[in-house]
Amino acid sequence: MRDFGENLQYYRKQRELTQEQLAEKLDVSRQTVSKWESGSSYPEMEKILQLCDLFSCNMDTLMRTNAAQSEQQDSEGYERHMEKRRKNVTIGIVMLIMSVALQQLLSGLGWQESVANTLFWAVAIVAILVLVVAGMQGDIYRKNHPLIAEFYTPEEVARFDEKFPIWIATGIGTILVGLLIAMNAEDLPKEFAMGISINEEFYYGIFLLLVAVGVGIFIYSGLGKEKYNIAAYNRRNDKAVQKEHEKIGIWCGCIMIVATIVFFVAGSVYNLWDVSWVSFPVGGMICGIVSLILSGKQRES
Repeated sequence: MRDFGENLQYYRKQRELTQEQLAEKLDVSRQTVSKWESGSSYPEMEKILQLCDLFSCNMDTLMRTNAAQSEQQDSEGYERHMEKRRKNVTIGIVMLIMSVALQQLLSGLGWQESVANTLFWAVAIVAILVLVVAGMQGDIYRKNHPLIAEFYTPEEVARFDEKFPIWIATGIGTILVGLLIAMNAEDLPKEFAMGISINEEFYYGIFLLLVAVGVGIFIYSGLGKEKYNIAAYNRRNDKAVQKEHEKIGIWCGCIMIVATIVFFVAGSVYNLWDVSWVSFPVGGMICGIVSLILSGKQRES
């Protein structure tokens, strides 16, 4: 039981709590907390369970193991998990946008519509599966590691923050170049060497490819920034915050499903492939607006 007092003191300082503040949360006196930390007395089971809930740890870690060493191991696992999640989410979203770009490129080259649509769905399904796996792995990791100690140094965070605006500017520039191509699609060449003929849809595909690259840069850099914000990671384990994110996820999922339906109905039924891709960026903007509204309501409550 010698480690209990040291672990209690470690967790209390990690949460930036004084003995008085911890005592107030547990409805005990400051002297009682002091005795626990010195090892001269130990709490009853009810208080131990309260401490485990407060510090998001299990009883075995609190009572018998070295909490500092255990959290160091958690920190190493956190870095590996967040980098893996960062790559997989970026790949999944980029592939999803590129599936639409591929459909436009092939249509612009005169491929049969059935072939272009089949390849679209093949790439899109793989992208969706990658995102589903990344999401499930993230949920499992969060349940097993609800609280991570701050371990990034201010220098590490500062180095990333210095590069972050460059990544964002690069992503914006890439999308703007693609937009410029899409806006001038009617005037761009339609005949190339070796008798290759294309139509405007080919240039819309180029636009979407550049959008995919730009969005990929946004996602990758944004998830990198999220990785360094361990305080936000810990806050997300609050039940109210988790409920908010679940609600946002449901709304955004429904919005993007509707956007996909609009894309195919407009293209297949009304032959509007050259403009139906607009449903995806519009869906993304609506999703962003809904997220802001729901987040604002949660903060007000």
